[in-house]
Amino acid sequence: MNCRVPGLLRLRAAPPAVPTGFLHRPRLDDQLTAGAPGGVTLLSAGPGYGKTLTLASWARPGAATGPVAWLSMDETDNDLQVFWSDVLGALTLGDAVPTDSPLRQFLPAAGFGAPEVALIRSALAELPREVVLVLDDFHQVTDPGVLESFGHLLDHQPPQLRLVLATRADPPLRLHRMRVNGDVTDIRAKDLVFTATEAAELFARHGMQLSGGQLATLLNRTQGWPAGLRLALMCLDQRDIDGGIARFTGTDRLVAEYLIEEVTNQLPESDREFLLTTSVAERLTSGLANALSGRGDAQSTLERLAAQNTLMVGLAGSSEWFSVHPLLRDLLLHRLSRDRAGRVAELNLCAARWFADHGDPIPAIRHASQAADWDEVGRLLAGPGWPLILTSTGPALVAALAPAAARAGLYPSTSTLLAAAVCHFHRHNYEAMSRDVGAAAELLDGVPAGDRPAALVLIALLQVVHARTRDPAGIIAAAARLLDQLDNTRRAQLPSAEHYRVIATNNVALGQLWSGDLEHAESTLSLLQTRCAEAGLGLVELSVQAHLALLDAMYGRFPDAARRVEAGRRTAERRGWSSEPQALPLYAAEALTAIATNRLDAAQAGIDAGLTVSNGGSDICCRLALAIAAVEVQVARNDPVAARQAADRLTELRAFAGALPPMLDRWCVVAQADAHLSAGEPQAAIDLLECGTGEPATGFAAALERVALAQALLMSGRPDDAFGLLDTDSPAAPPYRGPAVASRVLAAVAAERIHRDTAALEAITTAIDQAHSVGLIAAFLPAGKPLAASLITRHRHVVARHLQFTADLMAAMPITAPVPDRIPVDPTATHPIDPLTERERAVLGYLPTMYKSNEIAADLFVTINTVKTHQRSIYRKLGVATRRDAVDRARALRLL
Repeated sequence: MNCRVPGLLRLRAAPPAVPTGFLHRPRLDDQLTAGAPGGVTLLSAGPGYGKTLTLASWARPGAATGPVAWLSMDETDNDLQVFWSDVLGALTLGDAVPTDSPLRQFLPAAGFGAPEVALIRSALAELPREVVLVLDDFHQVTDPGVLESFGHLLDHQPPQLRLVLATRADPPLRLHRMRVNGDVTDIRAKDLVFTATEAAELFARHGMQLSGGQLATLLNRTQGWPAGLRLALMCLDQRDIDGGIARFTGTDRLVAEYLIEEVTNQLPESDREFLLTTSVAERLTSGLANALSGRGDAQSTLERLAAQNTLMVGLAGSSEWFSVHPLLRDLLLHRLSRDRAGRVAELNLCAARWFADHGDPIPAIRHASQAADWDEVGRLLAGPGWPLILTSTGPALVAALAPAAARAGLYPSTSTLLAAAVCHFHRHNYEAMSRDVGAAAELLDGVPAGDRPAALVLIALLQVVHARTRDPAGIIAAAARLLDQLDNTRRAQLPSAEHYRVIATNNVALGQLWSGDLEHAESTLSLLQTRCAEAGLGLVELSVQAHLALLDAMYGRFPDAARRVEAGRRTAERRGWSSEPQALPLYAAEALTAIATNRLDAAQAGIDAGLTVSNGGSDICCRLALAIAAVEVQVARNDPVAARQAADRLTELRAFAGALPPMLDRWCVVAQADAHLSAGEPQAAIDLLECGTGEPATGFAAALERVALAQALLMSGRPDDAFGLLDTDSPAAPPYRGPAVASRVLAAVAAERIHRDTAALEAITTAIDQAHSVGLIAAFLPAGKPLAASLITRHRHVVARHLQFTADLMAAMPITAPVPDRIPVDPTATHPIDPLTERERAVLGYLPTMYKSNEIAADLFVTINTVKTHQRSIYRKLGVATRRDAVDRARALRLL
């Protein structure tokens, strides 16, 4: 959880310290407690009504009846992922969820959306006890997408969750129905104003006795406004109470500004200067305050100002971080901008460097943006900032970069364009990302020499991303350029170089995978797992695990692939990453494994989920793998029309992708050839496989091609050629189990057709031996006709091992015609005068079944007249007159 919760969120996820002298008002506690059992409690009132401190007092340990999680909202929560990440972080830090709750592992990322919100709702519904979530300053949330998402939570609010919203204005949420049902408790400004009794107690607690008239005048001037009364308390002098009260004039806003001025004027000059120079920071700690003020006593000053109740409060109930009341800070910033305009940028840069030096680049980038120092933004982004885009803090980084990205359109520079490119990357807009990266590279001459190496590294990294999405043949070259650039950059110029190196190495491995160098790819990915975890690159780690699952599927280690997929899916779902591009290989591995084990519905579900995730165009190689799987599912279902349609979609995607790595390119060709075979077009498949696109395929691609070509030769009535093609395969344990087993099955069929019974039995035995341990069924189905069933039946009787697996194979066959345990041989039988042709033998295989002539024709992709012609020829050659006699005669001759 620690990696998920940044330091500043920890401050926002705890109620502020209640100042000394704060007047606890039991009536408000009673209202809050009474409202908690309802769905929503809404505190809606303008600034200065004491909403935050009232809630902080009520939420303190021992006061509330159950666990209370707290979150102070700010402008960064107008990003959907940031909002939900902050909410989940607050629930965790508030000890509102048990340690084994999935909410503790959920890490919203760029693909976060409605499905992930539904998962959060489900997890909230499983909480063992009721919890209260306080969202303070909810008016900061204005983004329609965030509000709509939060509204969905309200529409289906789990009974275990009670919400308390503190806001300056009613939020645009659908609360009317809840109000009608009595599920909303409203606490308004009229409830929060001080009564006369409460006001008298407040002043008396601070040693100031007011007469009834004086108190009435103050209440009339302030309308019981809590901030006004607190400020009056600080600026009134016991020696001249009437004179101080007389100076209260004007509207509430003018009174507020006047009173704030009076507060600052009552402070020593050194304190006023301290508040003025530190006002650029929303939150202060002693180190930051010392850097901004140039003093060395910031800690004692902060503690003293908080103790004096000068609208300075300690955050998270501690004395480490502090914040000034927003009204006072606004005035201080206004005065600083008005009186010392040149100092604002200088102080923001000071804050940026302080945060950068303390390892917190996101607020550093935010302050550099406020200083309009875009070169500093670029330095921070290219240095410690960029790797955060691949962590749970990615959305917060994008929010901090937004001002620089917005500037890129009118005032392009390398820094602003790279900021825009990173934002586009996070939103999966890769075309815009590539455009901005190219423009940034053209402007490199304007980058200071000392900053240029880091900028070059970031440009090279984003070019790797572009290769993954639009130039897959160039992945290895792009990753190599990035590694070269890292080698030529001093560590002092790029402290995050190790993060970049992990990302570059991961992409080298992926380039190796899609080029067909599976052994090196697997070795590199296995070594990267630990490095990703150490670097905190969670999304890269998910990508590594997912591609290892894909390699398991390609090698034919299907149980291992299934276990990796399950573990990866659990991680992705737990952290809210199921819609991230890094999860794509999981869906491809899941589909390929399910196809191999003949679970076609599961395969289609994986394909559909993966194609939905990859709609943004991310990771074109994995998208092609999913498109290949889509073809193979329809082939396995014996649906040639759907297979052709899937192949057409694969062709379109292949053209869109451009130049492909060698192995992936040939894999696409094989899938398209399989679609032709499914449609009964063996010659079209042969032409496609033999046309080639360069050097002959090797490794995995070559194994796939050999299987497809052999099947095409068998369908073309050329069993001798098919057997010759496959007979070179080694019976030893194959590197790529799926195509190796399929080649042995087809070799068995080819051997049977050329009357090489011993070779056929040996080949089918090898296939079964290699397939049973991994549950591989699909490799037996391309033969998928009665002859394959008879071979398996013969294996069951003669070899008699793996009987359960072979029974499963028989059940999976498209045709499971019963074959006698023993085929009687008539010693007087003689072979037919004329040998049967290959097509006649194919038709003969259907005669023992219940298939009618039209069904045989459909299965063989020929006309019914052709089937009948072959039947008549079979009868003539076997010397019989009926179908039953033909079957008996064929069995006697060992033709069946």
